[in-house]
Amino acid sequence: MKPFFERFSGTGYICAHRGARSIAPENTLMALEKARNGGADLWETDVQVTADGELVLFHDYTLERTTDVAGCPEFVDRRPWNLADFTLAELQQLDAGSWFLQADPFGTIATGEVPEGDFSTISKQRIPLLRDVLDDCRKYDFPVNLEIKDQTGTAADVTIVEQILNLIKTTATEHLVLLSSFNHNYLRQVKQFNRTIATAVLVEKKHPQDLLRYLCDLDVDAYHPDQLITAATLVHQLTAAGIVVNLWTVNDIERAQYFAAAGATFICTDWPQRLFVASHS
Repeated sequence: MKPFFERFSGTGYICAHRGARSIAPENTLMALEKARNGGADLWETDVQVTADGELVLFHDYTLERTTDVAGCPEFVDRRPWNLADFTLAELQQLDAGSWFLQADPFGTIATGEVPEGDFSTISKQRIPLLRDVLDDCRKYDFPVNLEIKDQTGTAADVTIVEQILNLIKTTATEHLVLLSSFNHNYLRQVKQFNRTIATAVLVEKKHPQDLLRYLCDLDVDAYHPDQLITAATLVHQLTAAGIVVNLWTVNDIERAQYFAAAGATFICTDWPQRLFVASHS
């Protein structure tokens, strides 16, 4: 068993999807803090590469949904605002929090679940460096599932895996990191560089054919399927074969309990604070 999974001896652990994104702007340091303090056992986030080769946390390939880039005069001619075309210095000029107050994507501002006292902190959020996040995870001994975003078509496609592994080594967080990706070639590369790092296959629309053999061929430690295409029987089969199964994105408490009972090690959710209360009530 890889060091990452040694702390997860049971089932139903709570993984905060992009941080506690229902009560803080996703993939920010605030979302990380809210996840850690809200009862999550670990968190999940997304890693991409800037135009000048820096590793940052961001989910979308374009910047307009979760930053104010569209309203910045200096960037008006940079449509469609691909993250890969921006330097770190340019990205750090952007407000990555106020959109959350305006959009209220989970309705938690309207209900008061996000207190007004948090508003000023939300509006100060910026796109974080992966280095800062890993330092924070080490400081608080808080595990993280890093999704390596597919960089196909950019210069970073051939460098991102080695960059991430070098940073994990530099920050001494090998035991705290699980690397996952929809680009399964990246997972092969991880094993070529460092076999001690835990890896996981991400899938969405359908399971690969001859699934167990496929996972064994990739030499991965875990399988991360969309919960919408997954049944308890599959979770049972894979865990019996020694493959850790973790589901995403599960926001229904009964559904989370269903997968935990089936043997899923952790449940990735937008509502870690609610799952924590439900699991302790």
